Amino acid sequence: MESTAKEEQVVINYWSPDYGNLPVEIIEHIFGYLHHSDRQAAGATCSNWRDALFIGEFKRRNQVHFAKVCLSDRLPPAKYLLKCQRLYRNYYLDEVTFGQIQELTALIGQSAVEITFDNVEIGDKQFYAFMRLLTHLESLTITRCSSLFMSGAFLDGVDDLGNSIASIRRLSLQQNQYLSDAIFLRLTSLIKSLESLNMSGCHIAYHNAIQRRFYPNENTHANESILTFKFITKIILNHRKHFRELDLSHTMISGPALESLGSHENVEGVELHSLKLTSCRQLNTASMMAFIQTQPSLVVLDLADTLCMNNDCLAAVVENIPKLTSLNIAGCTALNNEGATLLGNLKCLKYLNISRCDGITTEGLKQGIARALNSHLRCLQMSHLKICEEGIKCIAFNCPELRVLNVGHCVNGVTDASVQCIVQHLIWLRELSLENCFWVSDAALTGINLAKLDLKASHTRSLDNFNPLITNSLHERDTVNTSLQSMKISLRSKAEEEIVRDANRKRALFAAYELNSVNNVDGFCIQQLKGLCSLNMKGCNKITDVTLKYGLKFNELKRLFLSSCQQITSIGMESLVVNCPAIEELDLSECYNINDKTIQLITAKLSRLRALHISGCSQLTDHSLDAILVNCKSLNTLSVHRCRRIYADIEDRLTELSTLRNLNMDNANSMENPELFRLKRRLDY
Repeated sequence: MESTAKEEQVVINYWSPDYGNLPVEIIEHIFGYLHHSDRQAAGATCSNWRDALFIGEFKRRNQVHFAKVCLSDRLPPAKYLLKCQRLYRNYYLDEVTFGQIQELTALIGQSAVEITFDNVEIGDKQFYAFMRLLTHLESLTITRCSSLFMSGAFLDGVDDLGNSIASIRRLSLQQNQYLSDAIFLRLTSLIKSLESLNMSGCHIAYHNAIQRRFYPNENTHANESILTFKFITKIILNHRKHFRELDLSHTMISGPALESLGSHENVEGVELHSLKLTSCRQLNTASMMAFIQTQPSLVVLDLADTLCMNNDCLAAVVENIPKLTSLNIAGCTALNNEGATLLGNLKCLKYLNISRCDGITTEGLKQGIARALNSHLRCLQMSHLKICEEGIKCIAFNCPELRVLNVGHCVNGVTDASVQCIVQHLIWLRELSLENCFWVSDAALTGINLAKLDLKASHTRSLDNFNPLITNSLHERDTVNTSLQSMKISLRSKAEEEIVRDANRKRALFAAYELNSVNNVDGFCIQQLKGLCSLNMKGCNKITDVTLKYGLKFNELKRLFLSSCQQITSIGMESLVVNCPAIEELDLSECYNINDKTIQLITAKLSRLRALHISGCSQLTDHSLDAILVNCKSLNTLSVHRCRRIYADIEDRLTELSTLRNLNMDNANSMENPELFRLKRRLDY
């Protein structure tokens, strides 16, 4: 009996949960809470978790992205993909060149539902060969592939692509220069039911005089030389029963042209769910209001940087589109508080961008989206607004469900007190931007108020290096001065005085933490934002190592921007890389105290780092470059502007970094040997 009891005790002591054998349904449920990169990292733990990545919704989200490589059946990465037994639905070809890819195209054709050609040098025959195999295609995106349409003979005389193109529902031809009515007709005539069209950045003619010049006597034959909106309108109206999404951003579309898409007289127009017209500055208010009245089903509306959006137009939006969930009116300077108050009437609004709307102030926010409890708003972009501290606090109080908040460049409103209010009430935040809010200090993110610190006198041994004289009133200052044996006159400039004050503040906070004297301070640490994935503190030059060491402790933080935070040193970074191990993008530009030791820490500890910005870090030498090359196995983007001490042979060394796709540097030398040429092909072609 005694031996049996001992054996049971041994079994109990060595038992541990076997997470690798969890049911697939539970693993899928866990993955539902994770970011894509987190799911990939979790899938690398065991085969069962890996298999869960290719089931259901996650399988549909996976994308194979080829960027700045030469695709060939005999060369990686295409060579490795051909050995894979899994099939993918989404492919993205970004600035690639093609070799012999018969096997690769056959593999893609088996399962591809979405494919994107972005700035790809591809000929028409090669494109036809691709398309013949894509029999399941539902989404086709061709971006910046001008060479494909340059000859004007695209799809001319090609009759065997009907099966591939017929099933396309989403078509994007953005930023292509040589499109014409004839090319557009040949492509869309093969599509049975077009639901979405993106023509942003294309050269489209809207003026009636141009229309009459190329189509005299109402000639209906598609022209080979010009792309006209009147012809595009005909195609859209032919698919009106299914057509739901239109993007004409960065084009010269006019008011009458937009009105032609709506219902008028005996002509049935389109019923859109999404309309994007960013930077379409030819639109007028009357035409926009008339068109909006015909679109009650709109869910997404983007009128950023347009002149037509004013208070009257916004009133028409609120009145006629009650189901709107996403509204982008950034840069619409004609708006003011009168229009902003109407935003509170949009009860379904989840995404709102009012950045750079100079006329909107605190009163507009208080009487609009934050006049009462707003539990539906999830994303709020409000950078460059002239608001005060009260406006930020009102947003934090009344919009508790926010996931994304951008208050960058709101200098007067973003203070330590308002940031503390954000941290206290917006506990579900995933992205927070405080860019260039230079009043923000460590107190905002750690919750410590230096004036309330109660440092114990018994710890004088630890406070030998902490001796700033903090006085709260003029009377106290005079008392201190009269007690001094001699009067000291400071010859420092205001900038130098500020540097000294920041240094004293930093020493005080470090001393407070080391002495554990901040336990009872009434403040809120940013650590309570457990799910924070992105934090932008560019230009917050009062942020020091205190925030990095005691404030930033996030398992899910992916992007951290600290450029121009000049008080950051290796002391804070040493704690940061341990407390935030999932960082994928890190910006330390213009942080003058960053040295080689710091870069070695970062590259050794942040194994998932994909983008590193260290421009203007003048202390860095070739040792930093060595650390990047040895430790960064997944680095995709590197910025080293003005790092003059590591420019000696940077091009030669970077040929070893096979994952690098984007390099930002000064005075790049010419590529001479084959290895450098291959690097240049990866980065520049």
